[in-house]
Order: sequence, then C-alpha cells, then structure tokens
Amino acid sequence: MAEIKCCASFKKRPMKQIFTILIYLTSLTIFGQSATVLNLKEQYVKRLEKNSLGIVDRMGIYVGDSVSKTLFYYALVPKNNIKGVLIILPSSGEPLESVINNNVKLTELACDSNILTILPSVNIHICLDTIVLYFLNATFSDVMKKYKVPKDKFIIGGLSLGGMLALRYTEQAYDNNKTVIIPKAVFGADPPVDLANLYYQFQREVDRNFSQVGVQEAKFYLKEMNRMFGGSPEQYPENYIRYSMYSRTEKDGGNTKFLKNIPVQIYSDPDIDWQMKNKHRDYYDMNAPDQTAMILQLNLMGNDKAEFINALGKGYRLGGIRHPHSWSIIEPTGFITWIMKCLE
Repeated sequence: MAEIKCCASFKKRPMKQIFTILIYLTSLTIFGQSATVLNLKEQYVKRLEKNSLGIVDRMGIYVGDSVSKTLFYYALVPKNNIKGVLIILPSSGEPLESVINNNVKLTELACDSNILTILPSVNIHICLDTIVLYFLNATFSDVMKKYKVPKDKFIIGGLSLGGMLALRYTEQAYDNNKTVIIPKAVFGADPPVDLANLYYQFQREVDRNFSQVGVQEAKFYLKEMNRMFGGSPEQYPENYIRYSMYSRTEKDGGNTKFLKNIPVQIYSDPDIDWQMKNKHRDYYDMNAPDQTAMILQLNLMGNDKAEFINALGKGYRLGGIRHPHSWSIIEPTGFITWIMKCLE
C-alpha cells in the first residue's frame, strides 16, 4: 500500500492529538443523525460505489471513520454516459456519509442529470499542502481512469474546510501544473478564505470562552496553524498568504487572481442576529466579509461569473436545527442548473 509522506516543511501531527480530536468530534451530534445511515433512495444506493485507493492515512487527514485504515472516495454513478464530475468535499470532522445525507436532493439530481458525484475522504487538514494535494490528485486520477472522464469536466467545492480546499486546489490548477484536473468551476458553502483572519477569529473564540464546541475547535486549529505555518500571521505572514485562498492584505487578493477566468460561487447565510445570540460573535467573526471581498476582487478583475450567493435564513442542519453554517444554504435545483451550464 502507498503512504502519504510528510513534506519537509511540516511536522507530523502527534497521534495523541489525532485521537483527541477524533474522540471530540465523534462525540458531537452536529450532523443530525448517525453517519452510517444513508437517506438516499434505494435506486441511488445501488449506484453508490466506495473505492479504496490503498493509501494508508498515516498523516490523519480523515477522521470519524473507525473502519477504513486507508483513504478512499465515494462515487455516485449515473446510469447513462457521464457528462461531468461533481466533487464534494466535507467540512471539518464530517464523515462522507453525512455529506450525502445533507445533500440527498442535490446528489440525486446530479445523478439524474448524468453527473458523476465524487466524495474524497479528507476532513481535518487546515490547508492544501503537499499531503492533501497528493491525495486529491490520486483520487482524481483514479476517477478519470475508472470512469473514463476527461480532466476538464470537473467541478469542485465543499462546505467550510471543504470549500477552502476546493478553492485552493482550483487556484493551483490555473497557477501551475501540480494538479491532475483543471476544474471548470468552483464553489464553496461558507468557507473561510483568508487564513490570517481565520487565525484571529479562532483567537477571539478562545478569549470569549462562550461555546465549548467553538473553543475546542478553535484551540485545535490554532495549534494546527502554528504547527503548519510556523507561528502566527504576525510572525510568518508569507506562509499565510501562500496558503490562503484570498488575502485582504494583498493588492490583487493574493491567490484569488488565479480564479479570474472561471465561474466561482460562494454561498453564505450571513445572519448576524443568530451569530450574536447563539455564538456571541460579531461581523468580524463571520466568513462573509472576506467572501464578499474575494468575489468583489474577482468582479473588478473582469470575472462576471464570480458570484456571492446571499442565502440569508436558509441554513438548517438535519432535524431542522437552525444553523447558518450548513449544507442547506446551497439550493439543489439552481445549483445543478449552474453546474450543467458550466459544463457546456
């Protein structure tokens, strides 16, 4: 079996830390139901394939699955000839089964539209470094070989962390030759885009000490960012700019410039009233300010296909729990229409 090697500039995550975050994340009920139960109709479950890549996850880029020791991906395969590929990346600590359950209508519509849906097993890495890039490239290479699709028929995106990785992967696709596919479009459901600002958001979350869930997540990712980038944004600004999807401090938005010629959709439920009441957060603690700045930067560069989708009030998790940071801010029918247009 292959192994993902740790690049020289990054230290290996201590195993104790992996187990700590694993126990913590799996103890939460943020996904609304058991991830082992799939809500897909039977005819779609029969078309769902789990493909192992034989890559041992020694770097801990996927947590929440006590069964698989190797990295894998799910594929929801349409009956007829494949018109394109939709890649969906999970949020922090989210099992792939949860991604499916939170996007039942979307994935079923994609299948009916002859779109191959792919869900790679990566949900705990703070940035697109060589480790995650290697895994994603291995996944997409396998997809192209197994399902006979060209490298320019892919659309990629995800929720939160997944959206971050999708945006950065797409930027790299148009910046250098390190990616095996060239996404036709990219999307994100409430992704942070400026890692320096995200660092400060986490610091404020810890200082407020209001939500146990929020504080634990913030502490974990602060340690991760210090480990991977060498320290804070004040100490190593160049590292944060290098790995960020967008950088407010840079005149051209940093890596955002590499998205100036393709469709981009960023979805957000910027409900400040909910954030203040339920999380004790203000506008500075939300992702929407950086998201709108990023999209505006692209618009000013001439990209009229870059859109900020204001989904105010539409964020709900399974079971009807109100939460702006949710998959439901992506409206399935309009989204699939957008995908089909991008693939033309």
